[in-house]
Amino acid sequence: MPQRHTSIDLIADPQGLHVQEQLPTEWTSDAPPATERVSRSVTDWAGWLVALAVLVFMAVFGFQAITWALAGGWQWLWLGVGVPMFAVFSVLGVVFVVTTLRERRRVRVALENLSLERGEGFRVGAPLDLRLRASVPAASEGERSVAPERIAVRLMRRRMRRDADGGASLVDECRDEAIAPCDDTRTDRLVYACTLSADADTDDTAPAQWFVTLHDMTLHNEQAPPFLTAGLSLLR
Repeated sequence: MPQRHTSIDLIADPQGLHVQEQLPTEWTSDAPPATERVSRSVTDWAGWLVALAVLVFMAVFGFQAITWALAGGWQWLWLGVGVPMFAVFSVLGVVFVVTTLRERRRVRVALENLSLERGEGFRVGAPLDLRLRASVPAASEGERSVAPERIAVRLMRRRMRRDADGGASLVDECRDEAIAPCDDTRTDRLVYACTLSADADTDDTAPAQWFVTLHDMTLHNEQAPPFLTAGLSLLR
């Protein structure tokens, strides 16, 4: 029966090795959001063409009224109708087309309903299987939500290191790192899975706190802080 090592107990921590867990239920990437062209359905394009046809018709009618006014006589009164209609609806038509063609929306990288599966604990020299289950949040107006394609996962060890002058300092060491790809075979749930392990060394006999951190790979910054930190129970 595996036993938990008391040296990493999060409650009794005389060495000051406690790791503050961060287990959010939702997360949004800090990377600058990308933009993309707005895709439209056939129905949307049909409605857009009808609206454009109305604007074009009103502009053409205004231009036709101007040509009527050129005949002279009482028909010059058509200028009062033709000039405003042609000017207004011509401008509206151009703005309508340009705005539609240049319309873009933000692409937000985010997850919700985060749940990290880390098993019963961690044993030095044995593989540790991790699974992060999550879902993509619903998109809000003017943007689309997507899941990150990959997440970086690190196996960390916190321990007290003796310095040459006789003092001690608290250090966090990365003992292993893996890339967890997104498995989106299920439309309602995403899974990021990977396996980590750490070989035994001479420092493993000293008290230590083991934990895992999850990092956003869209930032392209290895020094960026993790968005999730979870402690591990050391088994022996």
